[in-house]
Amino acid sequence: MVEAAGGSALTLMQLVAQLFSGFRDHAVYKGHQVFLYKRAQIFVGDVYGAFGGEGLGAFWDIDQLTMFADYRVPVVLRNMGILSYSDELVAKVERKEIIPAGSEEEVEIRACTVVAVERLREAIAHKFRGTGAQLPHAIQLDWWLWEIGEQNRQNHPPHHRTLTIFY
Repeated sequence: MVEAAGGSALTLMQLVAQLFSGFRDHAVYKGHQVFLYKRAQIFVGDVYGAFGGEGLGAFWDIDQLTMFADYRVPVVLRNMGILSYSDELVAKVERKEIIPAGSEEEVEIRACTVVAVERLREAIAHKFRGTGAQLPHAIQLDWWLWEIGEQNRQNHPPHHRTLTIFY
């Protein structure tokens, strides 16, 4: 399957989602189909990471993947002041209420997290433009933010609770 993708991260992600229904992470949000594909993207990210971006892990379009929208990174982004929730959503999260999979709130949390990481990536690119620095792509930022979340989870507020097979 990896070889069939021809070095394309996006093609591999699509193949994985096509072949494994548990990786078809999407929802309908206000009448629009939203594709998040967290597990399909993390599969590609794991192949990339396992091979150090070389051999089977060499993807010419790895920068086209988004971060892996789940529950840990939104907490980190909230703590950093990059992402904010409405007072009502904060109360639900702090009460550890279940936020239904595919609900507007759940899709908004995940989609806004993707957008926030993309904007963070763009800000980093702007800051270091012309310096010759190698800029991180979204999955590298995801790994970094996830690690911050794991290291500090005892000190962070609770994450949103959603029962789903997608993350």
